[in-house]
Amino acid sequence: MKIDLHNHTNNSDGVLSEEELLIKAKENNVDIMALTDHDSVFGCDKIYELSSKYGVKIIKGLELSTYYKKEPVHIVCLFKDNIIPQGMLDFSITNDNNRRNRAVKMMKNIEEIYGLKVDIEALLKENKIITRANMLRNVAKCNNMTYDEASFYISNDSKAYIPSSKLSVKDGLKIAKDAGCLTILAHPCLLSNEAYNEVVTYGFDGIEVRYPSNKEGDEEKFINDAKKYNMVISAGSDCHGDSTHADVGTSTLDYHEFLPIAKKLNLYLMEE
Repeated sequence: MKIDLHNHTNNSDGVLSEEELLIKAKENNVDIMALTDHDSVFGCDKIYELSSKYGVKIIKGLELSTYYKKEPVHIVCLFKDNIIPQGMLDFSITNDNNRRNRAVKMMKNIEEIYGLKVDIEALLKENKIITRANMLRNVAKCNNMTYDEASFYISNDSKAYIPSSKLSVKDGLKIAKDAGCLTILAHPCLLSNEAYNEVVTYGFDGIEVRYPSNKEGDEEKFINDAKKYNMVISAGSDCHGDSTHADVGTSTLDYHEFLPIAKKLNLYLMEE
Protein backbone atom coordinates (compact mmCIF):
# COMPACT_ATOMS: atom_id res chain seq x y z
CA MET A 1 0.00 0.00 0.00
CA LYS A 2 1.02 3.61 -0.60
CA ILE A 3 -0.05 6.03 2.13
CA ASP A 4 0.67 9.76 1.76
CA LEU A 5 -0.24 11.90 4.78
CA HIS A 6 0.53 15.47 3.63
CA ASN A 7 -1.20 17.07 0.62
CA HIS A 8 -2.87 20.34 -0.41
CA THR A 9 -5.69 21.59 -2.62
CA ASN A 10 -6.79 25.03 -3.73
CA ASN A 11 -8.53 25.41 -0.39
CA SER A 12 -5.13 26.72 0.72
CA ASP A 13 -2.17 27.36 -1.59
CA GLY A 14 -2.43 24.31 -3.83
CA VAL A 15 -3.62 24.58 -7.43
CA LEU A 16 -5.72 21.40 -7.66
CA SER A 17 -9.35 20.98 -6.70
CA GLU A 18 -10.33 18.13 -4.40
CA GLU A 19 -11.32 15.96 -7.36
CA GLU A 20 -8.18 16.79 -9.34
CA LEU A 21 -6.02 15.75 -6.39
CA LEU A 22 -7.93 12.48 -6.11
CA ILE A 23 -7.41 11.81 -9.81
CA LYS A 24 -3.64 12.39 -9.42
CA ALA A 25 -3.56 10.11 -6.37
CA LYS A 26 -5.36 7.36 -8.30
CA GLU A 27 -2.97 7.74 -11.24
CA ASN A 28 -0.01 7.43 -8.86
CA ASN A 29 -1.42 4.32 -7.15
CA VAL A 30 -1.94 6.00 -3.78
CA ASP A 31 -4.25 3.96 -1.55
CA ILE A 32 -4.70 6.32 1.40
CA MET A 33 -4.16 10.07 1.39
CA ALA A 34 -4.51 12.83 3.97
CA LEU A 35 -5.76 16.28 2.98
CA THR A 36 -3.82 18.80 5.08
CA ASP A 37 -4.43 22.25 3.67
CA HIS A 38 -2.68 25.15 5.41
CA ASP A 39 -4.77 26.27 8.39
CA SER A 40 -7.92 25.14 6.57
CA VAL A 41 -10.40 22.30 6.90
CA PHE A 42 -12.70 23.54 4.15
CA GLY A 43 -11.91 20.86 1.57
CA CYS A 44 -11.99 17.86 3.90
CA ASP A 45 -15.65 16.90 3.68
CA LYS A 46 -15.83 17.34 -0.09
CA ILE A 47 -12.76 15.23 -0.86
CA TYR A 48 -14.01 12.56 1.54
CA GLU A 49 -17.36 12.44 -0.25
CA LEU A 50 -15.66 12.13 -3.64
CA SER A 51 -13.07 9.57 -2.57
CA SER A 52 -15.13 6.40 -3.09
CA LYS A 53 -15.47 7.30 -6.78
CA TYR A 54 -11.70 6.90 -7.19
CA GLY A 55 -10.98 4.16 -4.66
CA VAL A 56 -8.64 6.35 -2.61
CA LYS A 57 -9.29 6.43 1.14
CA ILE A 58 -9.14 9.90 2.71
CA ILE A 59 -7.96 11.04 6.11
CA LYS A 60 -9.12 14.51 7.11
CA GLY A 61 -6.54 16.91 8.49
CA LEU A 62 -4.92 20.34 8.45
CA GLU A 63 -1.38 21.73 8.37
CA LEU A 64 -1.01 24.25 11.18
CA SER A 65 1.40 27.17 10.66
CA THR A 66 3.47 27.96 13.76
CA TYR A 67 6.84 29.56 14.52
CA TYR A 68 9.91 28.87 16.60
CA LYS A 69 11.47 32.29 17.11
CA LYS A 70 11.10 33.59 13.52
CA GLU A 71 11.36 30.22 11.82
CA PRO A 72 8.24 28.52 10.40
CA VAL A 73 7.43 25.15 11.95
CA HIS A 74 4.46 23.32 10.46
CA ILE A 75 2.30 20.78 12.26
CA VAL A 76 0.32 18.19 10.32
CA CYS A 77 -2.84 17.60 12.34
CA LEU A 78 -4.84 14.44 11.59
CA PHE A 79 -8.40 14.12 12.90
CA LYS A 80 -9.49 11.20 15.05
CA ASP A 81 -12.47 9.20 13.80
CA ASN A 82 -12.11 11.21 10.56
CA ILE A 83 -14.31 13.94 12.04
CA ILE A 84 -13.36 17.63 11.80
CA PRO A 85 -13.06 18.90 15.40
CA GLN A 86 -15.10 22.00 16.18
CA GLY A 87 -11.95 23.69 17.49
CA MET A 88 -10.18 23.29 14.16
CA LEU A 89 -13.22 24.49 12.22
CA ASP A 90 -13.40 27.61 14.38
CA PHE A 91 -9.65 28.15 13.92
CA SER A 92 -9.99 27.83 10.12
CA ILE A 93 -12.78 30.40 9.93
CA THR A 94 -10.86 32.94 12.02
CA ASN A 95 -7.67 32.31 10.07
CA ASP A 96 -9.50 32.67 6.75
CA ASN A 97 -10.71 36.16 7.66
CA ASN A 98 -7.31 37.25 8.98
CA ARG A 99 -5.39 36.02 5.94
CA ARG A 100 -7.77 37.66 3.48
CA ASN A 101 -7.55 41.03 5.22
CA ARG A 102 -3.75 40.82 5.33
CA ALA A 103 -3.54 39.79 1.65
CA VAL A 104 -5.66 42.73 0.49
CA LYS A 105 -3.51 45.19 2.47
CA MET A 106 -0.26 43.70 1.13
CA MET A 107 -1.44 43.74 -2.47
CA LYS A 108 -2.54 47.36 -2.17
CA ASN A 109 0.91 48.15 -0.76
CA ILE A 110 2.57 46.43 -3.71
CA GLU A 111 0.42 48.45 -6.08
CA GLU A 112 1.05 51.79 -4.37
CA ILE A 113 4.70 51.41 -3.33
CA TYR A 114 6.08 49.64 -6.41
CA GLY A 115 3.58 50.73 -9.06
CA LEU A 116 2.82 47.14 -10.05
CA LYS A 117 -0.47 45.76 -11.32
CA VAL A 118 -2.49 43.48 -9.03
CA ASP A 119 -5.88 41.82 -9.36
CA ILE A 120 -7.34 41.60 -5.87
CA GLU A 121 -10.67 40.25 -7.09
CA ALA A 122 -8.94 37.34 -8.84
CA LEU A 123 -6.71 36.78 -5.80
CA LEU A 124 -9.65 36.37 -3.45
CA LYS A 125 -11.38 33.98 -5.86
CA GLU A 126 -8.33 31.73 -6.37
CA ASN A 127 -8.40 29.85 -3.06
CA LYS A 128 -10.36 29.73 0.16
CA ILE A 129 -7.26 30.39 2.29
CA ILE A 130 -5.02 33.10 0.81
CA THR A 131 -1.28 32.74 1.38
CA ARG A 132 1.81 34.43 0.00
CA ALA A 133 1.94 31.74 -2.68
CA ASN A 134 -1.35 33.10 -4.02
CA MET A 135 0.00 36.65 -3.91
CA LEU A 136 3.15 35.53 -5.74
CA ARG A 137 1.17 33.97 -8.58
CA ASN A 138 -1.03 37.06 -8.84
CA VAL A 139 1.87 39.53 -9.01
CA ALA A 140 3.72 37.36 -11.54
CA LYS A 141 0.69 36.95 -13.80
CA CYS A 142 -0.41 40.59 -13.69
CA ASN A 143 3.08 41.89 -14.47
CA ASN A 144 4.32 39.18 -16.85
CA MET A 145 7.07 38.20 -14.38
CA THR A 146 8.63 34.90 -13.49
CA TYR A 147 8.01 33.62 -9.97
CA ASP A 148 11.63 34.43 -9.12
CA GLU A 149 11.17 38.02 -10.25
CA ALA A 150 7.89 38.43 -8.38
CA SER A 151 9.09 36.76 -5.17
CA PHE A 152 10.79 39.90 -3.82
CA TYR A 153 7.54 41.86 -3.66
CA ILE A 154 5.88 39.40 -1.27
CA SER A 155 9.07 38.69 0.72
CA ASN A 156 9.93 39.83 4.24
CA ASP A 157 12.33 42.37 2.70
CA SER A 158 9.61 44.03 0.64
CA LYS A 159 8.33 47.42 1.82
CA ALA A 160 4.85 46.04 1.11
CA TYR A 161 5.24 43.14 3.54
CA ILE A 162 2.84 42.81 6.45
CA PRO A 163 3.71 40.16 9.05
CA SER A 164 1.14 37.47 9.62
CA SER A 165 -0.05 36.66 13.10
CA LYS A 166 2.55 34.41 14.71
CA LEU A 167 1.43 31.30 16.55
CA SER A 168 4.15 29.69 18.65
CA VAL A 169 4.84 25.97 18.28
CA LYS A 170 3.75 25.32 21.86
CA ASP A 171 0.53 27.30 21.44
CA GLY A 172 -0.19 25.55 18.15
CA LEU A 173 0.36 22.14 19.72
CA LYS A 174 -2.02 23.08 22.52
CA ILE A 175 -4.74 24.14 20.06
CA ALA A 176 -4.33 20.90 18.11
CA LYS A 177 -4.18 18.64 21.16
CA ASP A 178 -7.13 20.37 22.83
CA ALA A 179 -9.07 19.59 19.63
CA GLY A 180 -8.02 15.94 19.87
CA CYS A 181 -5.73 15.93 16.82
CA LEU A 182 -2.81 13.62 16.17
CA THR A 183 0.14 16.03 15.79
CA ILE A 184 3.02 15.37 13.39
CA LEU A 185 6.13 17.52 12.97
CA ALA A 186 6.08 18.30 9.25
CA HIS A 187 9.17 18.30 6.99
CA PRO A 188 11.78 18.45 9.78
CA CYS A 189 14.47 18.41 7.08
CA LEU A 190 13.57 22.05 6.31
CA LEU A 191 14.26 23.25 9.85
CA SER A 192 17.53 24.68 11.12
CA ASN A 193 19.40 22.46 13.57
CA GLU A 194 18.56 24.86 16.40
CA ALA A 195 14.84 24.83 15.70
CA TYR A 196 14.70 21.08 15.12
CA ASN A 197 16.64 20.15 18.24
CA GLU A 198 14.32 22.31 20.34
CA VAL A 199 10.87 21.57 18.93
CA VAL A 200 11.38 17.81 18.52
CA THR A 201 11.22 17.63 22.33
CA TYR A 202 7.85 19.45 22.55
CA GLY A 203 5.63 16.38 22.63
CA PHE A 204 4.59 15.79 19.03
CA ASP A 205 2.75 12.52 18.44
CA GLY A 206 4.68 11.86 15.25
CA ILE A 207 7.38 13.02 12.86
CA GLU A 208 7.45 13.13 9.06
CA VAL A 209 10.47 10.92 8.45
CA ARG A 210 10.00 10.74 4.67
CA TYR A 211 9.76 13.93 2.65
CA PRO A 212 10.86 14.78 -0.91
CA SER A 213 13.53 17.26 0.25
CA ASN A 214 15.23 14.85 2.67
CA LYS A 215 18.99 14.72 2.40
CA GLU A 216 21.08 11.59 2.76
CA GLY A 217 20.82 10.30 6.31
CA ASP A 218 17.75 12.37 7.23
CA GLU A 219 15.27 9.49 7.26
CA GLU A 220 17.47 7.36 9.52
CA LYS A 221 18.00 10.30 11.89
CA PHE A 222 14.29 11.08 12.11
CA ILE A 223 13.37 7.43 12.67
CA ASN A 224 15.87 7.25 15.52
CA ASP A 225 14.42 10.40 17.07
CA ALA A 226 10.91 8.99 16.70
CA LYS A 227 12.00 6.05 18.84
CA LYS A 228 13.79 8.31 21.30
CA TYR A 229 10.80 10.61 21.84
CA ASN A 230 8.09 7.94 21.51
CA MET A 231 6.64 9.27 18.25
CA VAL A 232 5.00 7.46 15.36
CA ILE A 233 6.58 7.85 11.92
CA SER A 234 4.81 9.56 9.03
CA ALA A 235 5.50 10.40 5.40
CA GLY A 236 4.19 13.12 3.13
CA SER A 237 4.76 14.42 -0.37
CA ASP A 238 3.46 17.94 0.38
CA CYS A 239 1.79 17.93 -3.03
CA HIS A 240 0.51 21.35 -4.13
CA GLY A 241 -0.10 20.35 -7.74
CA ASP A 242 2.53 22.75 -9.09
CA SER A 243 6.13 22.52 -10.25
CA THR A 244 7.54 23.85 -6.96
CA HIS A 245 6.44 20.79 -4.97
CA ALA A 246 6.55 17.02 -5.35
CA ASP A 247 3.70 14.98 -6.79
CA VAL A 248 1.26 13.08 -4.58
CA GLY A 249 2.62 9.63 -3.78
CA THR A 250 6.28 10.68 -3.89
CA SER A 251 6.86 10.05 -0.16
CA THR A 252 4.75 7.34 1.46
CA LEU A 253 4.32 4.83 4.26
CA ASP A 254 3.48 1.19 3.71
CA TYR A 255 0.63 -0.67 5.42
CA HIS A 256 2.57 -1.86 8.47
CA GLU A 257 4.21 1.53 9.02
CA PHE A 258 0.80 3.19 8.93
CA LEU A 259 -0.90 0.88 11.45
CA PRO A 260 0.26 2.80 14.59
CA ILE A 261 -1.22 6.02 13.15
CA ALA A 262 -4.44 4.26 12.12
CA LYS A 263 -4.90 2.94 15.64
CA LYS A 264 -4.34 6.36 17.21
CA LEU A 265 -6.91 7.83 14.83
CA ASN A 266 -9.42 5.03 15.47
CA LEU A 267 -9.36 4.20 11.78
CA TYR A 268 -9.75 0.51 11.03
CA LEU A 269 -10.54 0.82 7.36
CA MET A 270 -7.60 -0.80 5.60
CA GLU A 271 -7.00 -4.25 4.29
CA GLU A 272 -3.47 -5.46 3.72
